[in-house]
Amino acid sequence: MNRQIRWGILGYARIARLQLIPAILASGNGRIQALASRDESKLAEACAQVPELVSYTSYSELLADPQVDAVYIPLPNALHRQWVVAALDAGKHVLCEKPLALSAREAREMQAAAVSNERLLMEAIMYRYTDRTRQLRAVLDSGVLGEIRHVNASFRFLLDRPGTIKMEPELGGGALYDVGVYPVSLLGLITDGALPVRVHAEAQFDNGVDVNASVLLRYESGLLATLHCGFNAFGQMGAEIIGSKGRLMVPDPFLGEAGELTLVTAQGSRSIPVSATDRYTAQVRDFAAAVLQQRSPLIPLKESIRNLEVLDLIRASLQAH
Repeated sequence: MNRQIRWGILGYARIARLQLIPAILASGNGRIQALASRDESKLAEACAQVPELVSYTSYSELLADPQVDAVYIPLPNALHRQWVVAALDAGKHVLCEKPLALSAREAREMQAAAVSNERLLMEAIMYRYTDRTRQLRAVLDSGVLGEIRHVNASFRFLLDRPGTIKMEPELGGGALYDVGVYPVSLLGLITDGALPVRVHAEAQFDNGVDVNASVLLRYESGLLATLHCGFNAFGQMGAEIIGSKGRLMVPDPFLGEAGELTLVTAQGSRSIPVSATDRYTAQVRDFAAAVLQQRSPLIPLKESIRNLEVLDLIRASLQAH
């Protein structure tokens, strides 16, 4: 590929600084053109990280830059819809940090803006690019598990950073939006995008945001799934998929490190090796390639909207009791 897309970044968020900027620099088919932040000290830090970038103190100024082809948006969740639509209307392709929006309704508005402006919009949910996910899909596609009867998936960590936006309800904080999106996404892969017919959720709240949540979901096929997420207790990440003929155990399903899956059937137990994957670089490389080649990326918008429909059902269950 002999072309690169020129990236603009709205906000110097922690994930932009630590993950996405290094990923773009390593991608080979993209470079960082500009970054906008309302905090001049963050701008100075960003310029030290990427000396050649153009800096702006307003997001609108960056969106008006004709040298920017695509925009990465790591802003607080409650600002995603506003700035995604603004970027699309400015003629930019958009990679938006998960969750794409606060609701499926918001996501459909963003989808309409992408279609009308003929621009690519994708949710950044990097675990979809790992070898771990590829191996998991291969097991599912092989049929060795039989009919899937139960799924249990969890993602929790202990949040010990003071002043984080994850604890701000008006900014779309809470564990469901922050880490619950991952088990919900994984369940969508396992069920091939089916929506549950019944959802029951329970959560603990602190400062108006959910900090610990468990969800039971029932599907028309009879599948029962349990999802757990939180950031008020010791870390836990894992998934177990149980079918009529076998069981698959997936440690750290959302990480990119090397490891193994464990498949148990009537024939015994075997390990499936997993290679390390630079998931953030793979993500931005695929997005840029999709723009340059005018093709669909790995993660379609319909998948992100479906996940938000499930999150809507979970939130509705929490509000009902």
